Amino acid sequence: MNLISKKDLLAITGISYGQLYRWKRERLIPEEWFIKQSAYTGQETFFPREQILSRIQSILDLKDKYSLEELARILSPESTTSKITIKDLQGMDEIDQWLLDRLPELYGRDDFDFFDIAFTVAISGAAKKNGISHERCEELLRNSISPASRHKNTNVSCTIFIAGSEYHTVIAQNSTSLVFDDSIELIEQLSLSEIADALKMKYKNRFVQ
Repeated sequence: MNLISKKDLLAITGISYGQLYRWKRERLIPEEWFIKQSAYTGQETFFPREQILSRIQSILDLKDKYSLEELARILSPESTTSKITIKDLQGMDEIDQWLLDRLPELYGRDDFDFFDIAFTVAISGAAKKNGISHERCEELLRNSISPASRHKNTNVSCTIFIAGSEYHTVIAQNSTSLVFDDSIELIEQLSLSEIADALKMKYKNRFVQ
């Protein structure tokens, strides 16, 4: 996972130190994204690059439309509805009907957590983008659901790769850096927090309490 320093983050986004830490206090930016690491100048703060840049852009785009309190409610992992049904998912562009029909069998139940939906969207979107067949996409989901569900928090990354002829996933905390040997073909590295934010923004009335 690529990291960005606090200094570079402020320079790229144009926000101030005060804004950054106010948004942290308001729960717009997860505390676990503030990663302390040793540097030649002493201890510095770093962030998961893709996640923090995406989150700050979302805040800047929406801060004139919503109050900080409303934004915190939308972006908070705890803001989503406790259970989601197939009916709630009807008409979503991100989940094709063939996959929607398969979800109860894949997950072994008729209702889902928001994490389940974000993870499903991540895998199916990557499969469609990379030309992975429905059958292989379903197999990838089936094999990944159990280990992914141990997190139940979208502040993780999902890496899809091929080893031999089989597709696999690795689900890791955002601060984890993954390095593969040359025999592994990397397919996609996905931020579930970015996908979750986009879903909550687009379908606020469905997923946000």
